Amino acid sequence: MTETKYKRFIKKCEEFLICSEVGGGNVLVAEHSKVRDTLYQIIIYGSGKICKCFDNKEVHLSKKGIIDVKKFRNEHTNFYSYEPFLIYGFNSLNTFDDWGANEIKGSFSPNCRGWIINFDGNPIINGNEFKRMDYSLLESKKEYDIDIKDGLLVFFYRI
Repeated sequence: MTETKYKRFIKKCEEFLICSEVGGGNVLVAEHSKVRDTLYQIIIYGSGKICKCFDNKEVHLSKKGIIDVKKFRNEHTNFYSYEPFLIYGFNSLNTFDDWGANEIKGSFSPNCRGWIINFDGNPIINGNEFKRMDYSLLESKKEYDIDIKDGLLVFFYRI
């Protein structure tokens, strides 16, 4: 019998924490409530489901993009993968902070200060190519010229 494994990575940034998990199909990941401060899951590829332990109200993760998972914050959770996956998590550094998120599809002018993170591809922002996991602080009311190309950009801001 072959054991399928996964790997977890964590990066602490200025005002937030990014985690990622990459693995194969048929993987079960349990997470303790003391470390479960994930507000959004960002799916690059793969699919699976997440739920609170001992609860059958699951959320299916099945398409590339961002999913709000705040309802699982500070809960014991399980994630089960149906196929190989790469999933990121956006986490608050402070348990009491709440964040909003918008997937960016093109040029925009944010209403507030926040962070833009590239989770996939190579979009161009104000003439600068972003690689996977590049991020930058954006100021409010400033126009950002974005050629999304094949990128998956998300703008995170404190609520």
